[in-house]
Amino acid sequence: MPTSGSLRVLGERLGRLTGDDPNCCVAEYEGEARAIADSSEFRDALKQLRALGDENRLLAVWMLRRKTELCACEIQAATGLTHATVSHHMALLEEAGLVTARRQGKWQYYQLTSDARGILR
Repeated sequence: MPTSGSLRVLGERLGRLTGDDPNCCVAEYEGEARAIADSSEFRDALKQLRALGDENRLLAVWMLRRKTELCACEIQAATGLTHATVSHHMALLEEAGLVTARRQGKWQYYQLTSDARGILR
């Protein structure tokens, strides 16, 4: 969220550019930005984008895009990460709603969700 100092600077800049009252729209846009940032849709999108912000997680998601399903050990082999690290990354992706997991015996299998497929067109 913008600070009051950054809003003041923005208001001054708007005043210089337009010649209008620099405070004319600051409150309107500040309120709109706060409402957006407080929405569940925004928080969900932020969680998904943060989850995709790691190269290894993004690689795992792109691999899942090509395959129907991958075992954690296959993701581990492809990325060169330890089992614990793959498990951590996949848990973050699952929490973000990008993958689903199912256990079969001692193996964990992952698939992309429809949300993830929509993002990765």
